[in-house]
Amino acid sequence: MVEHGQGADTLGTNTEVGAVKLRNVYVERPPAGAYRPGEDARVAISLFATGRTDDRLTGVTSTDARAVRMRWDRACDGAAEPVLSIPLRGGEVPSPSGTPVTGHLPYYLTISDFNREVPAGTTVPLTFTFAHAGEVTLQAKVQPRDDSDEPADYACLTDPIRGPVVDR
Repeated sequence: MVEHGQGADTLGTNTEVGAVKLRNVYVERPPAGAYRPGEDARVAISLFATGRTDDRLTGVTSTDARAVRMRWDRACDGAAEPVLSIPLRGGEVPSPSGTPVTGHLPYYLTISDFNREVPAGTTVPLTFTFAHAGEVTLQAKVQPRDDSDEPADYACLTDPIRGPVVDR
């Protein structure tokens, strides 16, 4: 049986499908306490293939939104482009060669046009489809809001929403 839940060492939801592990899947906190209908959100994810066969994420959907788009900063230049799939080669999503990746990974999802209000601390259903591993649905937690929270560091020292990150 596959466990769909949160570990003590993660913000988000963890699950597995076939030979793919999804780790720390969560919706970033809404700036005003809740996402309103029509608003968009960013979803952090980590993907790992545990089998000997390469795989790829071919789609993500949600019953709570019009669309979910995959974005990948393949060049690690701060411009995450929409992509039709995200490859998993050699166990994980390839990083740009010669570029250290720290903080968030250079790929994420964008939920477009929520069809309901989504408060911080609740969940959003996301269905992931992989070319070989198949399909799995999980409940991605929407980060709670706390005034003392600091924004996370992003891959390549660039925040995909706010631009280049200045040394803190």
